[in-house]
Amino acid sequence: MAIPDRVVGEIFAAGAWVRRNRVFHPTGMSLTGALYAVDGGYKQLLGSADRPVLARVSKGIGLPAGVPDVLGLAVRVLDRRNRPWDLALATTGTGPWSRFLLQPAQGWESARYGSLMAYRFEGGPAEWIFAEPDAGQPETPSLAALSAYLKGHRIGFILQARTRGGATRTLAEITIAEPEIGEQAAPGFFDPVRNLPPEVELLPRPVAAVREWAYAGSRRGRGEPDAVAERGIAAFQGMTEEP
Repeated sequence: MAIPDRVVGEIFAAGAWVRRNRVFHPTGMSLTGALYAVDGGYKQLLGSADRPVLARVSKGIGLPAGVPDVLGLAVRVLDRRNRPWDLALATTGTGPWSRFLLQPAQGWESARYGSLMAYRFEGGPAEWIFAEPDAGQPETPSLAALSAYLKGHRIGFILQARTRGGATRTLAEITIAEPEIGEQAAPGFFDPVRNLPPEVELLPRPVAAVREWAYAGSRRGRGEPDAVAERGIAAFQGMTEEP
């Protein structure tokens, strides 16, 4: 581990220890649902068009209910090897350049989520991942309002990949809701740097390395185990061993 990586890890560990929670996106809701792959290449990476998902929606800073905040959407799906593939998206702008920058959202319905970092799928061009919510979600960024809405509704998102030049492809449709009684909810953490298929690369590499140690430091600071499960369903459920 390089010195800068160690420093980043310790900073995030200290921040998480002080907050007794995640450094960013400390408040949120764990949800479950399904993903339907639309793009052929994406479907091949998943091994199936239909996959269950674990998800978390959150507020980046944890500001009071009605105050605009950077909202988060994290999703875990299994790849074709039954290994966890995590996405961690946050609200961005909608313009040609602002879509690559964090931006507070006025509400869940108007939120537009982006990966901020690019992905390279199987040696292809660099693409950024975006998610657009379906209509009807609360117009406020309040988690309480979203929780109330989820009592009788599911929420959906369109997942897209877009190059810097604007070429866009729809990857999948995602639908999530509150977990059923007894259903496994989201794992303790999502890690988009460590949990991704070998055919997929997170860019740029130096930033990915820094981000990896930031995630690890945050987990260490709040006392969560750093282990990543090695086998299919156990990895999906956030456990360390098969049941």
